[in-house]
Amino acid sequence: MIQPASGTPHAAPRSLVASAAAFVRRIIGVPDYAIYRSHMESCHPGEPVMTEREFANERLAARYSRPGQRCC
Repeated sequence: MIQPASGTPHAAPRSLVASAAAFVRRIIGVPDYAIYRSHMESCHPGEPVMTEREFANERLAARYSRPGQRCC
């Protein structure tokens, strides 16, 4: 059996599943806190980063504060 670089035979399928899950979340509009943190750390170092709860509340407010932007 060929093992991935991490040394565990299940690391590749798990990362594939995680990538697929993140892709589906983006399609249906679920915000991804990990991507937000990564972006803030790489593009805006030194700026305050919202907590996961603050991030979720801000994304919900942004999503539902624009009338006419929803399908239902």
